[in-house]
Amino acid sequence: MLPAKRRKAILSHLVKQGFASVAELCQTFEVSEMTVRRDLSELEGQGLLQRTFGGAVATEPAFFEISINAKMSQFVEEKERIGRAAAEMVKDGDTVLIDAGSTTTQIAKNLGDKRITVIAGGLNIAAELSNAHHIDLLIVGGILRKGFLSMVGPQAEAFLQHVRVDKLFLGVEGVDVDGGLTVPDVIDSHTKRAMVKCAKQTIVVADHSKLGRNTLSTIASLSEAGLLITDVGAPEEILEQIREHIEVILV
Repeated sequence: MLPAKRRKAILSHLVKQGFASVAELCQTFEVSEMTVRRDLSELEGQGLLQRTFGGAVATEPAFFEISINAKMSQFVEEKERIGRAAAEMVKDGDTVLIDAGSTTTQIAKNLGDKRITVIAGGLNIAAELSNAHHIDLLIVGGILRKGFLSMVGPQAEAFLQHVRVDKLFLGVEGVDVDGGLTVPDVIDSHTKRAMVKCAKQTIVVADHSKLGRNTLSTIASLSEAGLLITDVGAPEEILEQIREHIEVILV
């Protein structure tokens, strides 16, 4: 395959999957690691992707978001660690709001036998906790974002205006000093903004691929959130900038 054609195919693969490791691209396109790294460098130079620890993500997600099913297969170990660390912050008696998403699903899985009230911002969270008899479960109403399982829109925002929670666990697509906390969907960002307003503490959960990225619509500035939990794959130069605006926990 000619280099130009292969690079176009690599970019299409990244847009579809969201992320791909160097090893995965080597296997998919039957080329050496050196070739893949050279292709990624060329595409990054054109502003078409962003290199990450061990792979790359397409820059197109500023206007495009992959489904939750696809996200579930990305950075699995990192999300599991983030989920466990976030769940440890929840205490008996807390009322917590858990946003829809693949990382927040890991939080729900790790709540154990805590006696708390959970407001689920997505059907995935509600399903995960549906059999947890010790947890009082409420579900945000609204319009279902099919493929993402989140509840959004005016009905969701109206619901959120009438509740107060101790902790919000917020999922995002971008964490950046200039852009703040961002997602590709404007309606989704409005609903997440309402989540932030009803929370005493906002805890952002995001794997390292989200750091230094800007997507289309801003939820809030970094300083409006109290804490970011991310993984140790995060680039130190980006972390230094982010730490000036928000507390960061690495897991």
